[in-house]
Order: sequence, then C-alpha cells, then structure tokens
Amino acid sequence: MLKKYSLLLILIISSLYAQNTDKAKIQVGSMFVSTFETDMQMGKKGFPLGAKINTKDQLALESETAVFRLDGYYRFTDVHSIEYSYFSVKSDGDRFVETDFEWDGKTLSNVQANSHFNMNIYKLNYAYSFYHNKDIELALTAGLHITGLELGLKVEGEVDGVENEKFKSNSSFTAPLPVFGFKGEYTIIPNELFVNYKAEYFYIKYDVYKGLFVSNMINLEYRFMDHYGIGFGFHTNNLLLEMETSDKKVEVENTLSGWMAYLSYTF
Repeated sequence: MLKKYSLLLILIISSLYAQNTDKAKIQVGSMFVSTFETDMQMGKKGFPLGAKINTKDQLALESETAVFRLDGYYRFTDVHSIEYSYFSVKSDGDRFVETDFEWDGKTLSNVQANSHFNMNIYKLNYAYSFYHNKDIELALTAGLHITGLELGLKVEGEVDGVENEKFKSNSSFTAPLPVFGFKGEYTIIPNELFVNYKAEYFYIKYDVYKGLFVSNMINLEYRFMDHYGIGFGFHTNNLLLEMETSDKKVEVENTLSGWMAYLSYTF
C-alpha cells in the first residue's frame, strides 16, 4: 500500500512539474556591440585573391553601438523544442586610403573610400532536453545558422594605376550553414533567478561554401513577476567563411561580441 501511495505521489509531483515548465518564451532586447572586426578579401573568379584587408583599420568601418535582437523558443513537449534568433549588425566607413589594396579584381591606391559591411543573422534550432529536473536543464541542439552578408565599396582615386578614376563594387549573398550545440540552464532561486549558457559550432566544406563558426552566450535572468523577466548577458561570435559564386570569390573572417540586455515573456 505504501508503495502505491509513493508511486501516486511521484506521478502527481511529476505532473505538476510538467505543467510548470515554460511552454514558450519570447525575448526582445538590444546587443551593445563591443567588438565588430572583419578581415576580408574579394576577387574575380579564376584570379588569385590579394592580401586580406581589415575593415576597421583600413576602411574605418564602425558598427552600430546597439542593435535590435529577438530570441525565443517553443516546446512541443518537455524534451523537444525549437529555438529562434535574429539580429543584424550594420557598419559603414569613409576614409582616404593611401596604401595599395586589391578588391574585386582592381588594385586601388590613394583613394577616397566609402564602404559598408552588414551582417544579418537568423538561427533556427531543434533542441533535445536530455536532462531536466527542478534546478537544471541540459540540452543538445542542431539547426541552421543563416548568415546574410552585404559588402559595398565605392572609391575615387587611383584604380589600376590610373588616377582620378571611380570604381564601385556591391555584393550580397546568404550562406545557410548547419550548427550543432549545447545549452544549459541553472535555477539559482526557484521561479525568480536563472543563469543559462549556450554554445554552437560548425565546420562545413560543401559546394560553394567552406565555413567555421563558434558562438558562446551566457545570460543572467531575473523574473520580477509572473511570466515577465529582465536579463543581462554576453555573446561572442567567430565566423570564417569562404565562398565562390558564379563570378566572385570571397573570404570573410569576422569577430563579433557584445553585451546584451533584454525583456522576456514566458508562458
């Protein structure tokens, strides 16, 4: 009889716990960019690439100090869920460049350069929660990291040894790349204070793409009332991408990091 009551009690507690598990979460806030630095090359297909240029040092590209960010998840069951994320970082610069550099098949020197480099990031992941109790949740993730790149350069000066020339180059493309990762959440104070960590990785060499990606994010979130919370955290992205389109070859190495502040709604 005692065993039967014990089993019934366990089932009741498990049922209550499952009902208290958040079904979905929407997280809206800003990422305050502290580092956004890019080394890149772009050239014509069939021709060797020149030396990499640093967009910050050579082209004076500066990023927005704060960018909009959207994150969240939806649970199908206690162990299966999908996650989503979106943010965009835009940078532009205007500088007189004396040193020679190659870009899109042209040799440029002593030019007034107006440039922009924008990166839009979309993420969609499946998460499997393989360990979950009242204090800790651990999960494995897999999905797509979709990076949209926009590159633009407009110069006036010496182009291929000819002075007082104008040259303009614009390219945009999207790279859908698979990612695998891990995430964990620890409850410091039940229903009030949480810390969570997420890591994502990929390496791929397929078709026109070759890429390496590492991402780490840690957040501290305080739920100040039912369903509503506020959080702070830090996020780093490191991306190495090589791509060869029908007419161009591009290599991009980007480092992005910044502090995050957000409001969350869970239900």
